[in-house]
This record gives sequence, structure tokens and C-alpha cells, in this order.
Amino acid sequence: MNAISRPLALLTLIATTITASAGVLPRYIRAAESVNETYRAMLVDVELGSLRYEKSRIEARDEIELLLAESAFLGVRTDARRALQLFYAEVADAVFGAIIADFDMRIADSNLAIARSEERAAGERFRAGLVPEGDLFDARIAVRSAEIDRDERSWQRDDAMETLSTATGLRFDDLSVPRVPPFSVARSIQDWTAADPAVERARVAERIVALRLDRHPRNAAPFDRLTLETELDRSQLAVERALNASERTLESVRRRSVTLARIVETRAEQLRLSEAASREADERFDRGLLTISARDQSRTRVMTAQRNLVDATRNFLKVILEYAAAVGTDPEELL
Repeated sequence: MNAISRPLALLTLIATTITASAGVLPRYIRAAESVNETYRAMLVDVELGSLRYEKSRIEARDEIELLLAESAFLGVRTDARRALQLFYAEVADAVFGAIIADFDMRIADSNLAIARSEERAAGERFRAGLVPEGDLFDARIAVRSAEIDRDERSWQRDDAMETLSTATGLRFDDLSVPRVPPFSVARSIQDWTAADPAVERARVAERIVALRLDRHPRNAAPFDRLTLETELDRSQLAVERALNASERTLESVRRRSVTLARIVETRAEQLRLSEAASREADERFDRGLLTISARDQSRTRVMTAQRNLVDATRNFLKVILEYAAAVGTDPEELL
């Protein structure tokens, strides 16, 4: 891509990354673009950076000034990449945070109902002389603890709903749990680092120093030339560091995507087992072989397993979104 087309191409990338998406989570991302401050600030910064870059190119008098302008714009690109990753993470956290907070409140509701049921049963057993008064006190304390937990979960749910509205402009009623897509890191290390603006900026800095050294008069003071040679060595080291950092990021994305996919599989299996145990508990309750508290506890474990699966799904999809922002891929293509 030539220097003239790069700013326009970046603006196009930022825009189409959102507006072209039609999947569940991409739909939430698209809805968020008009209200999310991180995204809107990123667009402004990119536009300003593009204008400044074009002005610097027009006013540049030689190759070094052109490279300095390119380096400044590569800094804008690096910041935009980080901002896009942050934006994706904010949307994912807001969407999944609301769903998880709702699960947490429903679980707290169920635990409170169970505690109250057990308190009633303890009262009946105490009046019948079957248990000491201490058991009744313990049951009452359990109810109080469950009430406090339920209140706390209710406040947390309210906060999550407000975060959802602020980050995405959506209501909780609009949400559904995004599916888990198959995913693997497709980029090679070479392609990944080639797309990393931080690596490209380090290479541009190296070219600037090399040009200055090449233009340095041969009869100039040896100290000045030695200084430039040292700066060149340092810029070459900076390129190596940028490459290593970029490669470590890719490896981190690859490892986390594999690990988190396995966690999702484990949570899904735990949910299947919890549902099977709950069905069995319902059958035993219907035959009079199980107390209502035991049955309800089994149902609560299903909700907990569902909540844990949603949380695992969030972590996995955030890695995919991180990858999408890094390589400039439309999230819909991956989700």
C-alpha cells in the first residue's frame, strides 16, 4: 500500500469493521459504535492523524521528512489498533456482564428461596423436638446471609445494566448469548508482524537513522559519525524488540484461544451433567424420594453451570475479537 492511500485505507478499515457485521456479537458492536466513547474518540484521532499526515507529506522537502510523517502516522495506527481492541473488549464485557449479572441474581433468588424453605423445615423440626434450637438459629442466619447476597446481586445487576446501556446503547431485553464459533489463528508469524504498525514504525525509524548516516559528510567530526552509528545500532535493536513483542503477542493469542476453547468445552460438559442430574432430581422428587430443597439445589446448580459457560464463552470471544482488531478482520468473518 502506498503512502497516499494508507490513511484513507485505515479509515475504511475502522468503519467497515463495524458496519459490515451482521452476526450476534458483531451486531452488538455495530450498535455500540454510535454511543461508545472509546470508539468515537478513536475515529476522531484517526481522522486528525490522517489530516496531519497528508499535510506533512505535502510539506515534506526530502525523504527523511516523508519518513518522519509516516512514523507519526504509524503511531496513530498503533493507538487505533489498541483502541479498537479496547472497544471490542468493552462491548463484550458489557454484553456478557449483563447476562452474567442476571444469572447471578437469579441464582441468589433461588438460594434465598432454598434458605427460607430450610428455615421453615428447621422450625417444624424444632417444634417437634427433633432438633436443638441452635439448628433453627443457623437456618435463620443462612436466610439473612442469602438476603444480603441477593441484595448485593441486585445492585450488581443494576450496575451491569447501566454499563450495557452506556457501552452499547442496548437494553437487556435485546440480548441473547452469542454462539461459540470454531476458531484458530490463521496468520503466520511473518504475516502477523508485517501487519503490526509498531514493527513497521520501528523499521521506519531505522531507515531514518540509516539515511542520516548515509548523508553524513565523510570529513565530519568522528564523534558525530560514531553517534549516528550508535543510534543505528539502537534502532536495529528496537526493530528486534518490536518483532519479539509482536511474535509474543501472536503466541499469546494462539495459546489463549486454545486454552479457552477447552474451558468452554469443559463448561458445556458440566452443564450437560448438571442438567441430567437435575432431571433425575425432579423424577425422585415426584416419587417422594427427595426434598424440595434438594430438588431446588439441583436446579440452582444448572443455573450456575449456565452462568459459568457464559463466562467462559465471553473470555474465548474476547480473544477472537482481539485477534480481529490486530489483523484488521471484520469480526463477522470470525464470529
